[in-house]
Amino acid sequence: MPSTLTIVNSEHRPIPVLPATLARLPLLSAVLGRALVHDPIFEFVFGGAATSEDIGRLTLSLYARPTELGMVWEGGAGSGVAVWVPPGALGTLWSPQAEGALPTGNDAVESHHHKMWDWLESCIPGDAWYLEVLGVDPLVQGAGVGTALVHHGLELARSGGAAAFLETSVAANVSFYQRFGFNVVDERDAPGGGPHVWFLRVES
Repeated sequence: MPSTLTIVNSEHRPIPVLPATLARLPLLSAVLGRALVHDPIFEFVFGGAATSEDIGRLTLSLYARPTELGMVWEGGAGSGVAVWVPPGALGTLWSPQAEGALPTGNDAVESHHHKMWDWLESCIPGDAWYLEVLGVDPLVQGAGVGTALVHHGLELARSGGAAAFLETSVAANVSFYQRFGFNVVDERDAPGGGPHVWFLRVES
């Protein structure tokens, strides 16, 4: 499958989408930290006090194993990141090392962390490619990097005749994903006072 997708945007320029490497993961995790600092899910996981550095450290640990397995993709020369998990592979995603990225001695944060990830995992179907995270550096949002990363994942799904699935806790993201054919199939509040979450799916 192609590693470069041509996205029709204001500049009509190709946006590269390439497999991430462990050497690139610190840079990509910093991008995620900046992109997701106001994401309600990550705010909840960190007890409402997430910083870009907190999220960067967490994602650096969370996505080491998925990077080794070829599930992490960088777009736009490292200005965007997506984690696409193949059907049936969710059990290989979570890294025990991620526990070390949480603030120690904070029972509330640890509780929110476990509740959120356990609940989300229970909501994810096993028959679809799962967009676990998508983040684009705020400095280049709107330039087509996120679009390229979504299109790339949908190509992965279509090549295997599978659906694609994602969740978001940002209301404005719902219309963004609907542009690619995703439809809201469920929405509910996360347990323990967590954010409202929309679940979206598109068939192949």
